[in-house]
Amino acid sequence: MGADRDDISPELGRLKELEAKLDIYKSTLTEIYEQYDQKLEELSLVRRMGDALRSSRSLEALSRSLLETVAHEVAVDRLTLMLTEERKGPEKLFIRAAYWADQEIFSFFDASRAVPWSRNIPEPLLPPAEGLTTPLTILSAAPEYDPLGRPEDGPRSLIFLPLMVRRRLLGLTTLSRPAEHPFAPEDERMLVIMGDQAGSALSSVLLFDDLSRVNQRLVESESRARQVSNYLQRLLETANDAMFTLNDRGLITYANRKAAQWGWRREEMLGREFRSFLVEPEKIAGWAAGAAPPADEVFEAVLINAAGEPRNLILSTSRVGGEDEDEPAAPRPGDGDFGVSYSSWMVLISDLTERKYLERQLIHSEKLASIGILAAGVAHEVGNPLSAISGYAQILQAGIDSEEERREYLEAIVNQTGRIQKILHELLDYSRPSQGVLELLDLAETLPRTMSMIQAQRVFRDIEVSYDLDEEHRPHLVTMDRDHLAQITIIIAMNAAQAMGGQGRFSVSLGRDGPYVRLSFQDSGPGVPPEIAGRLFDPFFTTKSPGEGTGLGLSICQRLVDNCQGRIEFKSAPGQGANFIISLPESTARP
Repeated sequence: MGADRDDISPELGRLKELEAKLDIYKSTLTEIYEQYDQKLEELSLVRRMGDALRSSRSLEALSRSLLETVAHEVAVDRLTLMLTEERKGPEKLFIRAAYWADQEIFSFFDASRAVPWSRNIPEPLLPPAEGLTTPLTILSAAPEYDPLGRPEDGPRSLIFLPLMVRRRLLGLTTLSRPAEHPFAPEDERMLVIMGDQAGSALSSVLLFDDLSRVNQRLVESESRARQVSNYLQRLLETANDAMFTLNDRGLITYANRKAAQWGWRREEMLGREFRSFLVEPEKIAGWAAGAAPPADEVFEAVLINAAGEPRNLILSTSRVGGEDEDEPAAPRPGDGDFGVSYSSWMVLISDLTERKYLERQLIHSEKLASIGILAAGVAHEVGNPLSAISGYAQILQAGIDSEEERREYLEAIVNQTGRIQKILHELLDYSRPSQGVLELLDLAETLPRTMSMIQAQRVFRDIEVSYDLDEEHRPHLVTMDRDHLAQITIIIAMNAAQAMGGQGRFSVSLGRDGPYVRLSFQDSGPGVPPEIAGRLFDPFFTTKSPGEGTGLGLSICQRLVDNCQGRIEFKSAPGQGANFIISLPESTARP
């Protein structure tokens, strides 16, 4: 019996050893199954998250899928999706979506309605951790830490789930429920997996969203550019002035519709040197042959059109491309055809031929109106010497024995005839149309001659005319048309005589004002009322009765003075007469 017990004891020991190994095996197998189930659950969660997020192509759809999936996997009251905006600071969050799980209500806020979260990103989430997303759990927090919290909610249990990609924080998903139901480590484990999946999906959607916005802006910019281009093209084509663009060799690269007014087709102009259309282009300072025009200049020129007729032009030039040497202007159609760079100049041209003709007609019409006034005085002035001539002729006809008396009467007839011829000669000279011939005039000599014609008028008979011709500083030379100077003098003098009612004082004086010769006309009339002073040079403005004036006189004076690069102004006070001051550039030439 004793021997049998000894045999059994080793067997029992081996049996217990086997049972211990079996327990270890079962425990290990159970752990493996548990890990397998966990991995299977995690894979299933990854699949569900992938299925939920994969089809989302917009931020709103992704936000809804993300929050609904999280609410399905983790028991929560409400969830919030907050995103960062790099333009407003990487640590500033904006609420973009919210989900109330108990009511299954989802709200999305686009960028224009996004509400900034009043608190900064919790410190433990910054900087982003390596690897998978690490959530931050707060078991009991004040309700204001919940983006959707209210003061009456009481303490909350919160999880802040960062959504990251390549260590860049894209946003936070906030899970909230009452503090008496705290989140468990199992919830955190599931959220780590979901956060990593959501971060990748969010990154793709945000990138797609950014690309969509950029593309939309590009499309809108392209559309606006086309609209602006079409608008500018229409402006150029419908402009009343001719417009050209030139390259840096002065060749025409563009001509608008108005450019064809001179008889050439636009196609014929392209590639030609613009200067070839002008008369004496070498007189234009700063514009050499085979070169671009000077920029920001205005000058007059004459063009011979296709019919061989001269046209008076005003040219305005400006540079519209290639000003920055580091950033040359974009190529323009036609530039490449002429083998030149892309620099471009704009030439704006106004054809003044008809306007100058009309101006001459208007000036001549006003001159004729002045002649009508002068003619009445001339008729009276000529009548006196004619009466004297007639009387002397009758005496001679009756017969005179004394040779000395006969020669005296004949000499008187000759003198009176010369007086009549002088008056008629001055009137005829003034009445002829003038083409505006410029000549060198000494005002101290010219003004008294013109005034002598005016003083012959009845309206000036009782007006005292005085001169201060600055004899000490003579000559007073200007370059202008003699008839234009006479017209200015006559208009101002006759206006003064009419304002004074034929009685008073009229003085003419000369002086210098820097590079200008100053011509002053002062009368002793009632002056110019302040209420009409601002309109004195307006065309067709007159204070005279209907039929007594055209209202063009002073306007024409201003035009004629402006054409000489001078200026005209007046000083007046009620009851103190009017003083018209004309400043003309002094000529350096000498006769």
